[in-house]
Amino acid sequence: MKFKPTLVAVAVSTLALSVQAQALTKEFYNVKGALNTTMYNAYTGTGVTFAWGRNITGLGVKVAVLDSGFDLLHTDLKGQVIAAKNFSEIVVENTKTNPNNFKANIQAGTDITWSLHGTQMASIIAGKADGNGAVGVAPDAKLLLAQVGQGVTYSSSTNTWTYSGTGISAPALINALTWAEANGATVANMSLGSSYDKTFQKGVTLLGSGVYKAPVAYGSMYGNTTKDLLAFAGASKAMALVASAGNDGLPYAQFPGAYATQVDAKGNLVLGGRMLIVGSVGDNNVISTFSNRAGSFCTNLVGTTCKDPYYVKDFFVVAPGEGIISSIANKAKVGNTANAVSGTSPAAAFVSGGIALMKQAWPQLSGAQMVQLVKTTATDLGAKGVDEVYGWGMVNFDKATLPQGLLNIANFKGYGAAIPLTSTGVASSGSASIKTSSVLQNVQGLDSYNRNYTLDMTRAVIANPVATYRSSSSYLALSPAGYSEVSTPVNENYSIKMMQSQTGIASEVTYNEQGTSYSAQFGNVTEKSGFLGNYGVGAMAFGDSSTSYLQLGTERKFGDIALFGSYGLGTTRAGSVQDSMIQLGNRILSSTWKLGVAKNNVFQNKDALSLSVVSPVSVRNGSATVTGVTGYEFTDNGDGADARAIVSTETISLRAQVKTMDLVLGYTLIGKGLDRLNVNVARQFNVGGVSGNTANSIGVMAVKSF
Repeated sequence: MKFKPTLVAVAVSTLALSVQAQALTKEFYNVKGALNTTMYNAYTGTGVTFAWGRNITGLGVKVAVLDSGFDLLHTDLKGQVIAAKNFSEIVVENTKTNPNNFKANIQAGTDITWSLHGTQMASIIAGKADGNGAVGVAPDAKLLLAQVGQGVTYSSSTNTWTYSGTGISAPALINALTWAEANGATVANMSLGSSYDKTFQKGVTLLGSGVYKAPVAYGSMYGNTTKDLLAFAGASKAMALVASAGNDGLPYAQFPGAYATQVDAKGNLVLGGRMLIVGSVGDNNVISTFSNRAGSFCTNLVGTTCKDPYYVKDFFVVAPGEGIISSIANKAKVGNTANAVSGTSPAAAFVSGGIALMKQAWPQLSGAQMVQLVKTTATDLGAKGVDEVYGWGMVNFDKATLPQGLLNIANFKGYGAAIPLTSTGVASSGSASIKTSSVLQNVQGLDSYNRNYTLDMTRAVIANPVATYRSSSSYLALSPAGYSEVSTPVNENYSIKMMQSQTGIASEVTYNEQGTSYSAQFGNVTEKSGFLGNYGVGAMAFGDSSTSYLQLGTERKFGDIALFGSYGLGTTRAGSVQDSMIQLGNRILSSTWKLGVAKNNVFQNKDALSLSVVSPVSVRNGSATVTGVTGYEFTDNGDGADARAIVSTETISLRAQVKTMDLVLGYTLIGKGLDRLNVNVARQFNVGGVSGNTANSIGVMAVKSF
């Protein structure tokens, strides 16, 4: 499938990032990413609405929900469910023959039966954003619903039904995971788990810093065996797994979430780092009183020292879990289509929806990478760093969908062979046409996870005002450092001038007759990493250039008044850098001209005050080829996706669309030995070839003649 990536406009000088906001539906949030109803504060506080504002809504991503049952007819879930299957061994379903519309002991594999809990979790993950009921964290994701327990239970003593999930079985859970991954699920939400009994809790011993010793009779996995762990691990190979921490207010998390820390004989994580355990916080970002914390049971205890390489806190995050809006099953007959729910269950569902957001934007992410992103972009809470209460902290899906680490520009020669973004850009003296490149406007940048973002690299093209009016050689003034000249008369009509700078040399022949002079100047100038005052570095680097030019001039004197003008024409042989996105044409034609009037002997002999209009050296004819990665096509490989770069190429003209012009007021003082001091004050218009871009310039140049 073709992927339209997140738009990130980059200002390269500061590496500052901004995003382009886009509203999804006015019922739930506005273009600033703020929700229109205070009922969804949790979505704003965790950056979900900012991800939506980047058009990341989980579109097309499959999320598996393993729960006690689902109301498939609820309006929030209609059109969201692509498959549903019942794996429970003991379930209930409504019938007309039962006085309470339910019947017990239905065989496994029957149709989905409804429950309050499963309907709530499914809606928190992917409830439709249709202006009614609840809206999910990933409202455009698709659901794979797996029933792994009974949705409601009947009490014969009270003749009542309880709307809660019970009877979750390990075989049903494992079969459901296998089915979910086979059907393309990106993440499996397990808002379920085993609560620790009172006898177990009384036998727990604190070893220190959130690490506990389990009662010997239960073992460190609360009765779960290695066989159970391996069966659970074998049920999926790629999905991210999200489990609730438990609602007993204990300092340690429940199973199966705590499977996340288990390692094999070689010390490798059995689940490969694909599992998250989620606790709950309220609006004040304080751990909920009912939420289990990020404590661990030690598996490898030597004496009183725990040798475990991983702890629950290493896979623990918190998310909003108090008063989360969710869909109420229609059959519960409570009179509402949506209501608030609290617990680590909605907190886990919240995180599963957030993972769906990331998978939509970057199909190439593996389950382990998405888990790592959720952890490392979480907002730290509690004790500094990863702690035994909050783990990594509060999930932040704004930060998780922004670039991590330094951005690199994708090399058009291969995915992953990236060019550092640092110090990449162009300083342009007049070739602002580079800013019109559609390729540069859509260059792909890669973060430390190889996630691609669209970079508007035309924002890295800045104006470079080159004061070519400051010297009698407009071309040598491109790089005026070390400028000097020597002039000598040949006879009463002819004189010769030699000029040089650190990067160029020129000679000029002047003929004088009856108050009029004519000059012809020939020269050559070389520039490093640029041409004609345009310089590029990094992924937009230019090679060295050499320019040969001819400049003709004339001056007519009327007493102390002189009219003067000049015109120059140059040809440049430009070089290119192999991996640069901008390859320059071999030949670039340029020109420059000047018209002005001067008053001599203004304040003393041998001084002059002048006013001139100057067209600085600029490209008349020349082109460049721009090549870059402007997108990717992704193919599912079972664990993320394989990426194929979409490479685009275009040819652009280097000629400025708007000419740069300078209005220059100059003062020249000639001293002894023909030494000259030039002072120029200029107003520059259309700087860098950008219409309306102006700059003021003051320049002083002392010319030493030999």
